Amino acid sequence: MHRIAAEFDASEKDMRAAYSRALRRTAQSMKARSRKGLRSKLHLRTAAELRRRLAGFRFARNSGMGSVRMWFGLNDMRVSAFKGRAVKTATGASFAGQDFEGGFIGRNAKGRPTVKHRAGSRAYPVKEARMPIDDVAETYIEDEVFDGIEEVFFHYFRAEVRARTIYGVGKK
Repeated sequence: MHRIAAEFDASEKDMRAAYSRALRRTAQSMKARSRKGLRSKLHLRTAAELRRRLAGFRFARNSGMGSVRMWFGLNDMRVSAFKGRAVKTATGASFAGQDFEGGFIGRNAKGRPTVKHRAGSRAYPVKEARMPIDDVAETYIEDEVFDGIEEVFFHYFRAEVRARTIYGVGKK
């Protein structure tokens, strides 16, 4: 980083501001990259479910330059969020190769067929079945998304330092 700052003759203030903005832009970029990739990897109908799960990232300024903490919700997802069709089986229902013992095919709030199961021993309440995503999602995020995080960060950092020193961005 100091080499890039020295290349453009950036001050400490410019370097801190460029670092902060590059960190934020990198976090946004990683969030978008993971959302797009996970949607296709998990075979989801829409990215809306993932947007809620990738909503938060914290940017903290501390005695150092700062840090970003990202959060991914990898809890089980509703069956209706995935592409595919539920099939009735002898022991219950099946969806995307996963069997649900005692499950049955019903309609969700949007009227789409999905796999449901009884929450208790009585007829009601009825809940929608859920499928695990944590293993696939965690592997994808570690191997595909965060693999190139340094390249993305230094691309944004270099662009920010250049903009602040050559073009005077951020100066009043």
